[in-house]
Amino acid sequence: MSTDPLQGGPMVLGPLSARVPDARLARHDAETLALALLKHGARVGVVHWATGLKCTVLAGWYRQLHGRAPPRGPLPDSAGSMIRTRTEHAAASLFGVVYAEHRRDGAIGRMIDPQGLVRAYELYLALIDGPHAGVLGINQAWIVARDLRAGLAAIAWCPSCEARYIAMRDAILIGCPLCALYARAGGRASPRRAGHPDATSR
Repeated sequence: MSTDPLQGGPMVLGPLSARVPDARLARHDAETLALALLKHGARVGVVHWATGLKCTVLAGWYRQLHGRAPPRGPLPDSAGSMIRTRTEHAAASLFGVVYAEHRRDGAIGRMIDPQGLVRAYELYLALIDGPHAGVLGINQAWIVARDLRAGLAAIAWCPSCEARYIAMRDAILIGCPLCALYARAGGRASPRRAGHPDATSR
């Protein structure tokens, strides 16, 4: 317990004095998260949802970071509708697996964990280690995380190559993307073809 420097006895913090540092800390955390998301190119609307900061402020920060106005327009409805190639599917699977290990479901009462998203996305970029075809942007990663939390996507396990990958509801791509890419490159085709159901995640 803290000591009151004027009275020499225990110092009792009143409700207001307890709330002020908490509010400042919460504001600092929100601004730090916002800058991390904006640095990676997150949409202003996504950052506003994650932090509660004003869109006008966030748009100004985006201009300072990127030297241009933030993009507008709706995001895709689902991961299944935006992922069109096996290369994109493999990239989304890598992020999805990393995010599944870093998220804190229910910890902050949101559909997804924004801090976990940033941590997972930066680790994902480190694993990619350079520009590659199909690399997810932060907004695409957000949609993958949102679909995982909402049950529109799940982490599945491939019994053929034993890799984990993202299985998306209503997607045009079904089955393991790694097996499909391997077969396309001339490897032996996986015995588990596109028409077979995804295995349960484990």
